[in-house]
Amino acid sequence: MKILIIHTAFIGDIVLSTPLIQRLKDMYPDSVIDYLTLPANKSIIDNNPNLNEIILYDKKGKDKGIRGFFRILKILKEEKYDYAVIPHRFIRSIALAKLAGIPKIVGFDVASGAWMLDKKVHYDMKKHEVERLLDLVDYEGERIPIRIYPTDENKMKIRNILEKSGYEEAIQKIIVVAPGSQRPEKMWPIEKYREVIQRLSEDSKNVIVITGSKVEKELPLKFSKRNVIDLRGEINLLEFSALLSYADVVVGNDSSPIHIASGFEKPFVIGIFGPGKRSLGFFPWKEKSNVIEDNEFYENNIVKIPEHQYAYRKDYYKGIPEISVERVYGEIVKRLEK
Repeated sequence: MKILIIHTAFIGDIVLSTPLIQRLKDMYPDSVIDYLTLPANKSIIDNNPNLNEIILYDKKGKDKGIRGFFRILKILKEEKYDYAVIPHRFIRSIALAKLAGIPKIVGFDVASGAWMLDKKVHYDMKKHEVERLLDLVDYEGERIPIRIYPTDENKMKIRNILEKSGYEEAIQKIIVVAPGSQRPEKMWPIEKYREVIQRLSEDSKNVIVITGSKVEKELPLKFSKRNVIDLRGEINLLEFSALLSYADVVVGNDSSPIHIASGFEKPFVIGIFGPGKRSLGFFPWKEKSNVIEDNEFYENNIVKIPEHQYAYRKDYYKGIPEISVERVYGEIVKRLEK
């Protein structure tokens, strides 16, 4: 069987789909699974052993417009897929599968173009996004973890960086801080991140690693201390993943770093949430995690889901600046002590 997953969303969304990839391979062990996504997402699933090929759809670049659509459509027609699973909730993704003649197409009932689907699955807002994606294949079993696969070379590069900075594994703890986001309204104020990093750096037993893209290098976070390492714009996504496998604590906004961190056993993941609201289902997918939201605190997110579901309202984009430095710093220290 030839299976196609179509998901051209943000990196974090792609990370959250890795349990779906695993489930499809478990269901159809002899299948060939391809994944259609954006070029920026390729590296995070590049090494996934369950994927045969990653098809790149640069819909905002060289594949922009109708010519790009038909270029991708031609590829899909030639592959002759048997089954398409579409987490992406937009008509273009569904139209690609339909026009490619794929005989079985599964997607969500809330998707634009859902009328073209062969099977419509309810998008349950009370579930975590990973669970919703697994609903596409009717899975209700034990929790399937997120899995990212950095190479030995990726791990060696990170190890060399840490050792060069003077990191001593026996006596020091690594705190990864990811202050950026593709959506600025989701970012905890940078001056508060700066204060947290400053306070953490005063303890020589802490090694603080600041991460992010080249664009996020412009965020005003500069430290001269030896135990603060700035890797913004210096490492790729799989190297970043390798870094997370060494980390003791990871702290960041409602963005891809906390989802990638959920794919590794060691770190405790702390998400700082504002407009995204954890009740929308995009919180860290591991039990060693907490969400700080509107100065409220949810521990062990997976098993303790608040009954209240936030609605979109006039103050939807407020809240995250109100979260205090003391709340975040205190939570990091608490987890380091454990």
